[in-house]
Amino acid sequence: MEDQISELPDEILVTILSLLTMKEVARTSVLSHRWKNLWTFTTGSLDFDCSELVFELTVMESREFLEGVKPKFVGWVNQVLELHQGPTVDEFKVGFDLDTASFKGDIDRWVNFAVEKKAKRFVLDLTSYRRITPVGHYAFPPHPLNVSHFNSLTSLTLKGVDVTGEVLESFLSSCPFLEELCVAESWCLANLKVSGSSSVKLKHLGLHLCHFLENLEISSKNLVSFKYFGPVINTPLKDVPRLVEASLGGLYCESLFDNFEQPLPSFLSQLETLVLDLHSEGPVRFPKFPTLRLSNLRHLELKVKAYDSVCLFSCTSLIKAAPLLYRFVLQLFWSDNRIGRKMRARNVKKCPHHCLKVVELIGFIGCSADIELTRYLLKNTSSLEKITINPRPPFPLNFMKIEEKVAVRERAKRLRRELPPGVELVIL
Repeated sequence: MEDQISELPDEILVTILSLLTMKEVARTSVLSHRWKNLWTFTTGSLDFDCSELVFELTVMESREFLEGVKPKFVGWVNQVLELHQGPTVDEFKVGFDLDTASFKGDIDRWVNFAVEKKAKRFVLDLTSYRRITPVGHYAFPPHPLNVSHFNSLTSLTLKGVDVTGEVLESFLSSCPFLEELCVAESWCLANLKVSGSSSVKLKHLGLHLCHFLENLEISSKNLVSFKYFGPVINTPLKDVPRLVEASLGGLYCESLFDNFEQPLPSFLSQLETLVLDLHSEGPVRFPKFPTLRLSNLRHLELKVKAYDSVCLFSCTSLIKAAPLLYRFVLQLFWSDNRIGRKMRARNVKKCPHHCLKVVELIGFIGCSADIELTRYLLKNTSSLEKITINPRPPFPLNFMKIEEKVAVRERAKRLRRELPPGVELVIL
């Protein structure tokens, strides 16, 4: 068969290659001598994100192996960047557990590469799952950097990297196209102010485990999504008329429901999607919310420590506050000694939910508490179309034995006889 693609001009082939992933581009280099070096001119994505591999190696306690592959990873990145001849890149992602003691100079060069190539999306993820002190953390930027050189940036993600509020505010004011900003595990981020005048395009903001954050003030008219998992701070959102999605966790999220007399943040009432992550804290008791009205909420996801039936059924108070709720996801994090233990069920006053169509229960173990919660949802949701039961523990480090999973599925199957007409039960 005639190879018509290879007859195309180099410029068109480079454009095609720029739309492929690095793995796909690497495969083309074996096609012919001409294709071998074409990838070096691509302007698409340079993706060196191995953060999932780092997590898996940490879980398997393969620390020695991880230390051994670090120089190989760094050498791979350096070699590719050295060969790259394209004038720009759309995306540049690096993800690996690296410290400054051994690799600071390499990381500095990667940051400079992102500047020189006018990267639109830049991800620097140096997360370590074993480092519990700021020693070895990479400080960003590596030297006095003219942030205006990042004027093409639309998305910036820094994880396991130390960055100050002043630097982030400089990015917001100097990058007119910046739409997404995500910072995780920065030890020196203490104050951050996001104002409308400096963040005209900003739509997505995420702050995760920045333990020393004290002051956060956000006033951004175009902000659509806000994710925060961290210490207690005063209500940070002031003027966010377009905010429709929020994900909250950590001590801040717990504080919202600890003090029942304190009014909940007003921005909750405008949300369409809300995720509350409370699984790392103690037992949660969602109080009744006589004044809370989640009038626009369509998607609600709760991640909670499941201690007893009171904890599980208290979640229904949030469902009651959302009359237009379409999808409800509940992730249950059980203590080890709860598996198989009988838990007393709890009678809850009936409350019809007329719009709820999709329910997903993750971490379902088939004890009396989660069985009764499922029955409550089946009886009180007239519009329900599908309910999914997943016995898989939501946290990847928790495992369930095969015989336990089989037993849970058998207990879940008993619910089929209680299904209202037209409701689909899916057991994973």
